[in-house]
Formats: sequence, structure tokens, C-alpha cells
Amino acid sequence: MTAAKPPVARQDSSPAAEQDDIYRIFTEKSADGLLVIDDHGYIRYANPAAIALFSPASGTLIDSHIGVPSVLHPTEIQIPRPDGIRHIELMASEILWDKAKATLTSLRDVTERNQNRQELMDALAQFRGVVEQSVAGIYIVQNGRLAYINPRFAEILGYTRCEELVGREIFSIVAESDRDIVSKNIQRRISGEIDSCAYETRLLRKDGSIVDVGVHGSAATLRGQPAIIGLMQDITSKKQAERDSREYLSNLEASLMGTVGVAVNLSAIRDPYNASHQRRVAEIAAAIGVEMGFDANRQQGLRIAGMLHDIGKMSVPAEILVKPGRLSALEYILVQNHTVAGYDILKAVKFQWPVAEIALQHHERMDGSGYPKGLKGDEILQESRIIAVADVIEAMSSHRPYRPSLGIHAALTEIESGRGNHYDPAVTDACMRLFREKGYVIPE
Repeated sequence: MTAAKPPVARQDSSPAAEQDDIYRIFTEKSADGLLVIDDHGYIRYANPAAIALFSPASGTLIDSHIGVPSVLHPTEIQIPRPDGIRHIELMASEILWDKAKATLTSLRDVTERNQNRQELMDALAQFRGVVEQSVAGIYIVQNGRLAYINPRFAEILGYTRCEELVGREIFSIVAESDRDIVSKNIQRRISGEIDSCAYETRLLRKDGSIVDVGVHGSAATLRGQPAIIGLMQDITSKKQAERDSREYLSNLEASLMGTVGVAVNLSAIRDPYNASHQRRVAEIAAAIGVEMGFDANRQQGLRIAGMLHDIGKMSVPAEILVKPGRLSALEYILVQNHTVAGYDILKAVKFQWPVAEIALQHHERMDGSGYPKGLKGDEILQESRIIAVADVIEAMSSHRPYRPSLGIHAALTEIESGRGNHYDPAVTDACMRLFREKGYVIPE
């Protein structure tokens, strides 16, 4: 098939002839198809691009009947071809052709454009479905107002329709106590100081109740203006679980300390001096732990171990514990055995700290001269090394039934002179700083 040739250009170099050549080149080389259709709907001219669009197997488009296209609105038609259906957009305008009324029609293949548009529409529909059905609240804030929210956002705040919230000032749904932090976080993102941030806050529900939420928002642009797009999760259950957990742990700790107190009180019935000694050792040990940088949990373990470190003395006859003067060899062995007896009592209790082992080792010494196992250096738990120092400080500086107090100065001198061989150097140094530099006083 060949295209009908446009009128032959004049064989002269007049301006009109040059103009005809330009028209011919334009029509022949145009990427859009061009048809001239007479007033009866028959094709009188088709350029190569038009023929390629229709791709007939044989013949020519000339004299083919296509109908008179509308000159009012662009029209889209579909042309079946071996490579599939092609979508063609037609635009028509009235002209004169061989002095008769006709229509000049341009044809543009918009198949790919339509496919891209459909793919975009499908993607937007899929995205809208994801957003609208998201289990997280999704929102856009612009100029201090809610520019968009999804149904889940409205649901979290107790609203049935998104329209009830869109356009509202953001602070109208923020608990008054949290408005400053929300304002600062919004401003930091809008100003470009940060791109995004996540935090927890409290919002006001429709009925006036408070809901705990976690939000994560990022700086964005909406219609050319700065905005924030974010996600919101209802964390009320999580916060309640955290509160319940804290309350449970608090009750558990109170129960544990109550149990420890019962044990100390039982010891006090038999030996009030030893019970007071254990309480003060616990406080001194915890203070040394603070000086050494122990965290709160480890300090608590030290305190409990200190309160129970001599509980094994319940197995020692009371008359030996208060006996004035030197003990016999057998009596000394009985006293030494209190560490093992204490371990046997405490090992059955499931503490989160090695309380039984601390009690067992608190008379071990760095050079191996202690008891019951003659452990050395790092073989001894650090907590036991702290209790060892606290034990000596309290024992020497307090009154006992069998002797008067030797005073805190003598106690510190003993610890300092035993630094490295009997007592851990780091523990000794912390103890010296505590008493000599920071003025620590043993509790009554």
C-alpha cells in the first residue's frame, strides 16, 4: 500500500512553490498520522504515519470510508492490528481540499500513554487501598492542621468519619500536657532541622478520654508546601502492660525485701548485735557500689547480700558469738563455718543475684589467706570483695558485747594497710574516697 501523494509542487522557485514543498515535507515526515476526509467520509489523502497506524495488509487508504469525524472534540478509536489493539486519538478541523469542504484529521497512537495512565491509576488504587485499610493511623499535617487522615486514625480517636477531623488544628486533639513537645517536633521537621522523628504522646479522643499513641512522622511536601506525613499506633495496651509490669516488679521487690527483712528479724531475736551489723554492712556495701559505678540493680543485689551475709551465724551457739576474749581453736572453727552455713540456707532461694555465693565468699582474701576455700584475686566475686571491706569497717567501728568500738579511723587504717593482699585495691580506694573525701557516715 502506498500513500496518495499530495498535490505536486509547482516547477518554479516562487514563494508559493517553496511553501508547498514545506507543506509536503511536513506532512510526509510528521510523526502523527494525517488524513484528509471529504464531506462524505471518504479518505482523500493519507500520509505515511497514518498508513503505518492502520497497517492494512494490502491496498490503500485512499477512497476508504471512515466517516466524518467530529471537529468539536478529540475522539479516541481502537484499531485491531496483528500486534494487538492500538488506541488512536483523532483531532479534526475543517479545511478546503480541491476547493471542496473536507476535514483534516490528525491521528496519534496513544496506546502506551493509556497503558501508563492505567498502570498509574491501578497503582494509585492499590496505594489508596493500602492506606485506607492500614492497621496504622496515617496522617498528613500542613499549616498546623490535619490535611488528611485514614479511617484507622479516625477510629483510634473514636470518630466514625474522617471528615470530622480533616481540617482540624492538630493541637485540638493533643493532650494539653503534651502540646509543647508535639509543637517542637513539628517545627524541627518543617524547618529542616531533622527529617523525621518518633516519639510517644497522648491524644484526646472524641469522648474526651486520653489515648496513648506512638507516632513516626517525616517531613514531606504537599501541593508545593511543607507538610508532615506520619504513622500513628495505639499503644494504650502496651503502656498499660508496662505499668502493670512495673507494679508487679515493685510488688515483687517489696515482697522480696519483706522476706529478707523477716530473715534479718529472726536473726535479731537471737542476736540483735549481728542483725544491726548486717543492716549497716548492707548500706556501706551499697554506698561503695555507687562509688564504683554499679547500676541500681547491682546496688540492690549488694544491699540484699549485705543484709544476709552473716545469716549463717544462726548456726553458731550464742555464747560463742558474745564471748569476750580469745576464742578456742574449736570455737573459731565453729564461727568460720557460718559462711558455709549461710550458703546452705540461701542457695535454695532463687535470687537474681548470687547472694548465696557472696555470703560464702565474704571472708575470702585477695592473697588466699581467707576462708572457707582460700580463694585468690579474681576467683572471688567482686560483690564478695566489697562485702569483705564493708564487714571490716562496720565490725571495727561499732560496739560489741565483747569489746568497745575501735573507731572508724582504726577501721580505715586496717583496710588501707591490707590493700592488695587482703582487700581488693579498687574496693579499698572507693572506700577511702567515700569516707575521707566525701564524708560518708555509717547509718545508725
